[in-house]
Amino acid sequence: MIALMQDKEGWIYAGTFEGLARYDGRSWQTLELPTDGRRYAVGALAQAGDGSIWVGTDSEGLWRGVGRGRDIVFERVPLSDPEAVNAFYPADDRSMWVGTGAGLERCQANVCARVDALRGVGVRSLLVESENGEAMLWLGTNGEGVWRLRNLDATPSVSAAPITRDHGLPNNVGLSMVRFAGDLWIGTGRGLARMHDDQLVVYGAGNGFPVAMVFALQPGPAGDGRTVLFASLRPGGLARIDADGSWQLIDGEHGLPSNAAHALLLEKYRNLLWIGTMTAGIARMERDRWALFDERSGLPDRLVLGVGRGLDPDSLWVGTARGPVIWHNGQFHPMLPSSHGGELVYDMIDVPDGTRWVAHGQGLQRWRGSTLLEDFTVDNSALPAVSADRLALRRLSMDAYELYVGSGHGLARWRADEGLHRVRSLPDDMVDGPIKAITVEPASDATQADLLWVVGGRGIVRLDGEQWSRVDATCLQGQSTFGLTVERVDSGHLYWVSTRDGLFQIDPDGVCTIWSAANRLGTLSHVQRAGESLFVFGTRGVLQLDRHGPPDQSGVWFGAQSGLASPEMTSSTVDAWGRLFAAGAGGLAALSPDTARRPAGPAPLHLLSAEFGAPAQPLLAGSVLPPDQASIHLRIALIAFERESQVRYRTRVLGLHDLPGPWTPESEARFERLPPGDFELLLEARDADGVEARPIRIPFRVDRPWWQSPWSLLGGALLLVAVGLSLGRWRLAAARQRARTLEDQVDERTRELAAANARLEEASFTDPLTGLRNRRFFALAAPAEAERARRAPAGPGLLVAVMDIDHFKAINDTHGHDGGDQVLVEVARRLQSVARSGDFVLRWGGEEFLLLCRDVRADEAATVVLRLLTTLCSSPIQTGDHSLRVTASIGAVTYPLSLHSEAAATLDRAISLADAALYRAKHAGRGLGILVEPAADASDWVDIEVRVDAPA
Repeated sequence: MIALMQDKEGWIYAGTFEGLARYDGRSWQTLELPTDGRRYAVGALAQAGDGSIWVGTDSEGLWRGVGRGRDIVFERVPLSDPEAVNAFYPADDRSMWVGTGAGLERCQANVCARVDALRGVGVRSLLVESENGEAMLWLGTNGEGVWRLRNLDATPSVSAAPITRDHGLPNNVGLSMVRFAGDLWIGTGRGLARMHDDQLVVYGAGNGFPVAMVFALQPGPAGDGRTVLFASLRPGGLARIDADGSWQLIDGEHGLPSNAAHALLLEKYRNLLWIGTMTAGIARMERDRWALFDERSGLPDRLVLGVGRGLDPDSLWVGTARGPVIWHNGQFHPMLPSSHGGELVYDMIDVPDGTRWVAHGQGLQRWRGSTLLEDFTVDNSALPAVSADRLALRRLSMDAYELYVGSGHGLARWRADEGLHRVRSLPDDMVDGPIKAITVEPASDATQADLLWVVGGRGIVRLDGEQWSRVDATCLQGQSTFGLTVERVDSGHLYWVSTRDGLFQIDPDGVCTIWSAANRLGTLSHVQRAGESLFVFGTRGVLQLDRHGPPDQSGVWFGAQSGLASPEMTSSTVDAWGRLFAAGAGGLAALSPDTARRPAGPAPLHLLSAEFGAPAQPLLAGSVLPPDQASIHLRIALIAFERESQVRYRTRVLGLHDLPGPWTPESEARFERLPPGDFELLLEARDADGVEARPIRIPFRVDRPWWQSPWSLLGGALLLVAVGLSLGRWRLAAARQRARTLEDQVDERTRELAAANARLEEASFTDPLTGLRNRRFFALAAPAEAERARRAPAGPGLLVAVMDIDHFKAINDTHGHDGGDQVLVEVARRLQSVARSGDFVLRWGGEEFLLLCRDVRADEAATVVLRLLTTLCSSPIQTGDHSLRVTASIGAVTYPLSLHSEAAATLDRAISLADAALYRAKHAGRGLGILVEPAADASDWVDIEVRVDAPA
């Protein structure tokens, strides 16, 4: 993309090497210039004060377009010296300064006047400013530096000598210019220069700035109230420059699709930056788009277990399924020596004394550089569990600290003079329970100890000095708690707590307020404070809330369409620059503070066309439609260029459909055969944030047909009376006979319809490939099955098993989709063969199956899982000429486990536990099952591994 422009109505225009295109928020349309089929590149775009669109080409000269919407008409404007058009700047409402390869011209609708003082000087960029009340024109040339032109309204003349390399300019090609932070900024063919107090400050190789062509300069918002300068570079990508001169490079590592950036445009309704590249089309810097880091970015594995800050403000640690790494200066580096490089790290803390604590799947380690100082395990120390899950560093004084270690079976503390010990001064219901989160608030006085909060499965406690106390609030009583963030206020502390029942805010007096928007996230995990926002994480995505907003605010929801590869993020952190990083099964996701949302007014709604009748005629306010042409076809477009797929429309005819219908993504509507009357067409739209645009209203009237006039109706009525009197008896007999015939037909059709509906309903409950029941059937049958299992909680329960065929993608890749389908059909047959009459076997999706086995005692569950595994791998599966040995992994849980257990609440929760167990079975080597059971003290879950030896 060589050029970008937005007109007054909001349309986006793009100049390319293939011509001119326009974007309406839904699709791009090509706008053809009348060149008799000759191809051309569009290198410059502008709009004059009178609304006309000016288009500069490389080989077909200058064009001016007049009109609205799709009715724009282009006419050629003759140049004095036909050359490639490189730059525009409006001179007044009806004329334009035009920079070409041969000089400068001032053009109106059909005539151009050459500026003789610049004849033969190639002009690449233009900027008009006022100096001492007089307009002055800056010109960037194609090899002769930067010129200044005065006396613009009479005979323009060159003022002073050009600014060239002799004055410090990186080179003599002035590609772009802009006034920012009070200074003139000049983009050249070899870097960037800033004119500050009549002195040139050069950005180039000397200060690390890319030696690149700076094609465009665009001031824009940074998202935190500041204004920054964006510079497009080739090569290099995009530079973001602060007023103080500091800069940051945005390139492929930040999601930019090409480092050959060219045109820039700041969209005026939402202040979104559009970046036209030379090799990858247009990129857009969206405010609510997450950047994703995975194997393509250098991560060892896309399964990220944890993320946190290091001592260096520019670094993060990231724990993956293939070991931890440090992210620094845009690169991932190993965090531990190769001998420990594969540890599953869940948390890490760098201590100011130069040591590093690492919590991983086999315990706790203390490192200094590459030297392992201490290694704590459940066997050689007081570590409560095999895995150390989370860490918190609490400062005791200026030079002393203690470390808290959370696990699935309690809390431990390390001090230099004591070593590692269990913390048993917690409330009884938290001593041996899982630790969900640990939060520290630094003390205001460096001589005092920090405050510390610990979130257990059944509440929250605070450590102040050496005294533990429970955080009391009615909403926490008997509640399962998962996450916490704390904010100090004048009267104490304000808490946001994620629980089984939703997100609660607890004020210093212990008063609870539920923030209902978080309910859309499913089961909540944790909360994270970032600036003025509160981010809530759940199984269905991430929700951004305004911490100072009302509890009933809708917030901003992030899912797959926002760049999250996985809807469920396990942990998160905020780096020194305020960027939010979240870890999940799909990689590491990052949201920059520059993307923070700002309240915005409504986007404009445009009527593209509204027509009636055949042949089509425009529908205008006050139009009268003949009765035989009372059909309307319309198209509208909301100029909202942010998450366009979530823009919604609604159309209705007031007087006919007074109640509003549903919001739909359809921007085109038809109203056929409207009845006579006075109506008003109401056209509405709302953007992705739910902000409604100003509606469009078009009043119109539909005439009555001649036969509906009063005299016609009266004559018709008299005629009907006469015919009725003469033929009444005959019609009565015929009507009775017809009624009997119709009654018979209705009975027959009713029976046929009932049979057809039954067949359709059965088909909707059945997977067409395997013949198994599907998710829709489960949604209807699940409540009854869950209720049946809960009626006798002490007796046999419902075994919930989620099974996934191992290496199914490799089967598809090797034997094709037909071979994969044969495997799915045979697996389904084998599962049905082992299922009892009351059991359910469902195809859960892809290569995944769900089994619900009734009346299974807890001591029988492992046997059932083993029987399922044995049945599946008992013999090879034939696919064409090939015989495949197929295995599967199973995660299972019995439901309900206990009347008091969390899993007893819903069947969905039981399925989530089984799904998580399946995931662990996959990572344990596949071809096995993991049965989740409660521990002996019912405080946590334990895995029982079920294996079957594959037949020889």
